[in-house]
Amino acid sequence: MNEKDIKVLAAEIRLETLKVIHSRGFGHVGGSLDLADLMAVLYGEVMKFDPKNPRWEDRDWLVLSKGHAGPVAYATFGLMGFYPMEDAYTLNQPGTKFPSHTDRKLTPGVDLTTGSLGQGVSTATGAALGNKIDGRDSTVYCVIGDGEADEGQVWEGFHFAYAHKLDNIIYFIDNNGYGRCLLLGMKKTRLSNRVFFWMFDFVTKERI
Repeated sequence: MNEKDIKVLAAEIRLETLKVIHSRGFGHVGGSLDLADLMAVLYGEVMKFDPKNPRWEDRDWLVLSKGHAGPVAYATFGLMGFYPMEDAYTLNQPGTKFPSHTDRKLTPGVDLTTGSLGQGVSTATGAALGNKIDGRDSTVYCVIGDGEADEGQVWEGFHFAYAHKLDNIIYFIDNNGYGRCLLLGMKKTRLSNRVFFWMFDFVTKERI
């Protein structure tokens, strides 16, 4: 996709996300909508996936550690052809395949179940390790909430990824300002974190 197509896809994701949430009458609007640009870039240009075979072994993985952003994932997956978009208009209703938090056993396209904040980082890191051991040419993309980033489990996951040289996982911290994290409360400049030997780089919508 070119830049214009990506922007159109992002707009469609926003619209469908609102429709998904509206079908239930309430939900995490801000925490879902602020990922529309990222989802458009990942699924419109970057990631390898097959809507007809969601469990394709060589696919790239998306893990929403901030699982309450499920509606933006459901909108994206529907637009990508994993299922008819209208199916997602049953958000969090009895018998639905679209719970408020992502569930890999229910929704095509969801790679790992999340919800308890911090847990998704651990499972995403484990998936990256497993893929590396299996010799798969795939990348795991993990989205973390800014408030969630205060969970010790998150930083333990970072430690683990570094210790095992996992170059097949990318973490995004959604610094939308609704949560509070000491690290993210600093100026939006490039930060060298010597404790974790990692480089944190703030990505703005303009840079996407």
